[in-house]
Amino acid sequence: MRSSYTLEDMMEERSRGVSTEISLYHHVDPFKIKKKMKPSDLGNLCRLLVSADLVEKHILPFLNEDQTRQVEIPNQERNGLKVWVRDIDTASMHQLVFKRWSSSKSYIFNDGWTKQFVRRRSLVEGDEIGLYWDSDLSMLHFSVLCRAAAAGQD
Repeated sequence: MRSSYTLEDMMEERSRGVSTEISLYHHVDPFKIKKKMKPSDLGNLCRLLVSADLVEKHILPFLNEDQTRQVEIPNQERNGLKVWVRDIDTASMHQLVFKRWSSSKSYIFNDGWTKQFVRRRSLVEGDEIGLYWDSDLSMLHFSVLCRAAAAGQD
């Protein structure tokens, strides 16, 4: 058994389209959208606001033409795009509505955000959440990445 992985080994494997190299740890952060919770995300507006630049880079390119139209041009017949959201931390599935927010250049997730995420996960101001769009499953993944420091702790 060889204990080293040579350049020649790597080149031969690459030419065959395979790799036997073992890596102990290779971490790629899937959460392309990260957000610290603000009062507006947690309060009576009942929606999660996500900046346009993040949505346009990490979600919209993976939607088909009809889905994009539902997000971009909500009207009486279609009030946004219903999307499945998997809470990775609790292995639970939820459905939200995703659309462009008419009064800004941002996007929102609503129609259940407060009940299904804010209350259920006890989100507070300063908590950091992560989101990423899974193009294979056509769904959003959610996780609480970091909890805000509790008041009164040193």
